[in-house]
Amino acid sequence: MLRGTTPTLHFTILDSVDLTQFADGWVSLSQGAKIIIDKRLSECECVYNTLSIKLTQEETLRLSSGSYTRIQLRLRDSQGNALASNIITVETGEILKDGVI
Repeated sequence: MLRGTTPTLHFTILDSVDLTQFADGWVSLSQGAKIIIDKRLSECECVYNTLSIKLTQEETLRLSSGSYTRIQLRLRDSQGNALASNIITVETGEILKDGVI
């Protein structure tokens, strides 16, 4: 992932899990021990077992280049049952000219 870009993150969950049945959830991106971006499930597009979320330039500019970003999806259904994905680690690349274009 590159800073200052607008990537769309796609998560495909097991076929037995229907994302539209979850009451709430978050996609969290962290660097080190700090959460940098936290998107609610309501900000995501959910189609059966695929969740997509687009990040803004402002959001990716908050990430530090030359380090790794960790991403995790956490969900809660209406009965209070919680589900969490494995943590995905991606390298965060730099850009030459900083700022929103």
